[in-house]
Amino acid sequence: MYLEISNVAAALGKNQYESKEKTLLVSWARHCPEIVKNYLIENKCIISLKENEESFSDLQVETYNVVIPKQYDVKDFDKIEKQVVEEYKRKRNNEQTEKEIKQLKEYTQDLLKKNNGNIQENNIIQKEQYTKGNDRMYYYEIYPNACIGGKNDASIGNVLLEIKTRTRRQNVRRNEYDLYQLICYLLATGISRGKIVQLFNKEKFDSDVATEQEYGLIDITQEPWKELSMEIIEGLKEYFNELSELIKTSKFAYLTNIIPKRIRPIAKYFIEENDSETKKIILCEENIKFKNLFRHITK
Repeated sequence: MYLEISNVAAALGKNQYESKEKTLLVSWARHCPEIVKNYLIENKCIISLKENEESFSDLQVETYNVVIPKQYDVKDFDKIEKQVVEEYKRKRNNEQTEKEIKQLKEYTQDLLKKNNGNIQENNIIQKEQYTKGNDRMYYYEIYPNACIGGKNDASIGNVLLEIKTRTRRQNVRRNEYDLYQLICYLLATGISRGKIVQLFNKEKFDSDVATEQEYGLIDITQEPWKELSMEIIEGLKEYFNELSELIKTSKFAYLTNIIPKRIRPIAKYFIEENDSETKKIILCEENIKFKNLFRHITK
């Protein structure tokens, strides 16, 4: 069994934006994609496109890729979104629905945040001459059949750096889920000291001393970080025990809380047939909030 380090805080109930139950569903999908896909279809979380029903998901992606600039910052988000929407309307000859525009805006904002994070991370690594993570996967074993893993951002000397791009000034703060991620990277890499570097609008926050906004330099061989590291490991043991039981039984008790009926379906699908006569389900009209779930069931 496997869990991305970036999802550890959510798995332990320490991420206000992603619940433990939703993370468990995604983990189940990673290990049992066909079972979970059928489970979602049976519960009408994913439904088939109706006959002659059109999907504009590909056009939305195409529009975003045409409009998006190579370099931008958070102050450009609204301007870019408007450009994407206007170009999409042009491509649709102004026959788009409100639902299409809503999906397009959600998709655009999600990718703008993700891509801006990558841009700003690369810029700060070059500017500050950090040592960039070498694209190597690091793992930490929880059980012989269960581990966490991921790729770290950068380091400076013998200090591991976790770089976070903030889209708002008020978001420069001490996030517990960022701390959990940093500690797990320290466990996986075997490095004892690390720091969270925050970026907002090209301003850098990387104090070695704890402040109201920053954790400062942490060392997992010293308290209180040593104790917190052990708590994280114990929490992950409980999580993997629950996941193991779910994989064995396929009994999932949280679906209504994660995907309430009022927001279903969260995606639609159609069947694609190729020359070898094999069939593959292609998702469209996806709810961007469940992108990690979709990633596993469409492998």
